[in-house]
Amino acid sequence: MSFLRELVGRLAFGGASTVSRNVSVIGGMQRHCVSRSVRNHLSLQLQPGSQLQFVRYATKKAASSRTNDYNSKGKRLGLKRAEGSEVKTGQIIFRQRGTKWFPGENASIGRDHTVFALEPGFVRYYRDPFHPERRLIGVALYPDMRLPTSHWQPRLRRFGRLPISDPVEAEKERTRISRKEYYGWLKKEERTAKRMADRKKGATQPEQYESS
Repeated sequence: MSFLRELVGRLAFGGASTVSRNVSVIGGMQRHCVSRSVRNHLSLQLQPGSQLQFVRYATKKAASSRTNDYNSKGKRLGLKRAEGSEVKTGQIIFRQRGTKWFPGENASIGRDHTVFALEPGFVRYYRDPFHPERRLIGVALYPDMRLPTSHWQPRLRRFGRLPISDPVEAEKERTRISRKEYYGWLKKEERTAKRMADRKKGATQPEQYESS
């Protein structure tokens, strides 16, 4: 601040030569040291014939600015089910950005690269000899089943049927009827089809008599 005080004193009691001699100093390395109050004082002390310009550079608020708030919430990516964990159909196994892990057997991938199960079973993380550069996530149908299965053998599939050991439940399943049969929809469809057939037959009878 000693330099600024000396400069203000010279401008107050000196001439235009003092102003021109110190303009280069302020316009060079010492420009950032001049505050707003000093610049206003200097503008009042200058004589009409002198030229002194100050350049205001762009500034940005250091705090309490909405543009600095970039700390968004976490997306909860990563592992959701570990190796050997039991999963159900549609349950998420791994969340990711990009295909770091690819879907394997009995698994699929969503448009946000989320790997999920297509069948109930047990999670397996493995590599396939046919795709050595890929890491795969699959679902084994049984706890002791290993992945990948041989490419030259038929695939194991689950049809969603389980044996019923309870005789009461077994008899109930044996005598079960469908929803259409319960509400008589099949009989209604049969009657409707018969009625339409009779109408067509009645419409074609006059033509048969005329032709005969």
